[in-house]
Amino acid sequence: MEPAGTEATRTSVWALVVFTGFVFGSGGLLSKSLIDGGVDPVTVTALPFLAGGLLAWLVAWRNGDLRMGALGAGATLGVVSSALPALCFNLGFETLPAGLVTLIVSLSPVITAVVASLVFADERFNPKKGLGLVLAFAGVAALIAAPGVIEGTSYRGAAWATTGALLAGTSAVLARWYALGHGALALIAPQLTAAGFTSAVIGLLVGRSLVPDGGFAGGDIAIMIGIGLIASYGGFRAIMLANERGTTGQVAMVAYLIPLVGVVGGIIFFDETLTLWILVGAALIVAGITVGGRASAPMAPPPSNSAL
Repeated sequence: MEPAGTEATRTSVWALVVFTGFVFGSGGLLSKSLIDGGVDPVTVTALPFLAGGLLAWLVAWRNGDLRMGALGAGATLGVVSSALPALCFNLGFETLPAGLVTLIVSLSPVITAVVASLVFADERFNPKKGLGLVLAFAGVAALIAAPGVIEGTSYRGAAWATTGALLAGTSAVLARWYALGHGALALIAPQLTAAGFTSAVIGLLVGRSLVPDGGFAGGDIAIMIGIGLIASYGGFRAIMLANERGTTGQVAMVAYLIPLVGVVGGIIFFDETLTLWILVGAALIVAGITVGGRASAPMAPPPSNSAL
């Protein structure tokens, strides 16, 4: 692997981040359409993860990427970095517009920057990262506190989405730690499989029905499998490789792209309205992520962590 600071490595990291932002954002829109159509958020979370996990096992077995020592780390990531944030986001989709959920998601990069500064020597906190955090929080506050934007039970949706952002932001640091210790490709199969089973078990424990009362509509299962193969497997493979090659400050910028896909898609496909509050909130969040991301320390060779 090339040193982290080389131009080729920096380019490859940003290519992975852009790809991940696009497939995660597109997957979120498809998930929103399924949930609006009556499919439970737990099903929309669990089935794609399981489909992506199956593909990940086949690819890892074929390429010789499987490592027994990485199974526990991958499963841990599956629970805290994949299943729980995705469940929170999909539960948010029940009562919030797609654009608003994806904009709240963009809070996570600045959280990641703060936590990473406490863990990695090459990602030290500085005033610009602090400014990014303040701007991003202000943007989220503008989105969820605007009169008429969230009504009634939608506050619950905002709470779910914000919780997902907090989980995703903090667990991104763990993802980089494990990627450096075990290798990104050894983690993906157990990560996605654990995420799928965890989501399903949580859903059953809280009394959620994994199958809609009237059964699945034509194409629902195919769409969820497609989300699993492209967004879950493709997206998590890309983001884990980016974690191995770059800093969490770079990787977390993926949440800057997801809102762009979500807002544009929500307006085009779900007849959602582009309001002044959304514009103000989006501008503040984008400003916060831009300031925080650019303030990441120049990349030195990533620290070599022992496998956990």
